[in-house]
Amino acid sequence: MSITAIYKIFSEEVASIDFACGPGCATCCTRSVTLTTGEGRLILDNLQELGRELPPLPFDAQPLRPPLTTNALAALYLAGQEPGEEAESPWFFEPCFFLRDGLCTIYEVRPFACRSFGSTISCTATGMAEVPDWYLTLATVVNQVLEDQDQGGSWGNLADVMAFLAGQADDEYRGSGRLLANHPLPGFLLLPEERQRVSLFLARIGWQGKL
Repeated sequence: MSITAIYKIFSEEVASIDFACGPGCATCCTRSVTLTTGEGRLILDNLQELGRELPPLPFDAQPLRPPLTTNALAALYLAGQEPGEEAESPWFFEPCFFLRDGLCTIYEVRPFACRSFGSTISCTATGMAEVPDWYLTLATVVNQVLEDQDQGGSWGNLADVMAFLAGQADDEYRGSGRLLANHPLPGFLLLPEERQRVSLFLARIGWQGKL
């Protein structure tokens, strides 16, 4: 199933949630966004179709991504191991380079990480986001599926993925550690009460693996 179809089905599955987010609400639109190269190609193809160029891409001394992909982290937990403290994702609050006047300029093809940012309360007012626990679980499942679908591809921070795909980085960019190789899906970390909802979602996207 295509990435855009998965995006659409996820949106339908969470449509019952009353999000406080709306146009111009850009508190979470920072540079701390990760994605797969498959998602990055979707963005690049869209820009090319519209005759637009990438904005200037920042280069950070340390890549703004966790040290493990979503599936690599899940595999660790499923093996009964705990990640170290360094597994926490660095967070950088500088606004995303695709943001203009509080609006996303690639909204139709924005990465899933952006699509899964949301809150039922105003983040601007509270500095915190709130969503149901099952929403976080389903978002993690989608991230795992997207990574699994992009086997042979890479995962990393938005700026690094776009630089790599646009040819602004040399062939050793992935080998340098700025981008991590995608991992196959090792299984899901689910509570018993979450299995039915996740199972229904996976059936909708045509997932053939085991729950």
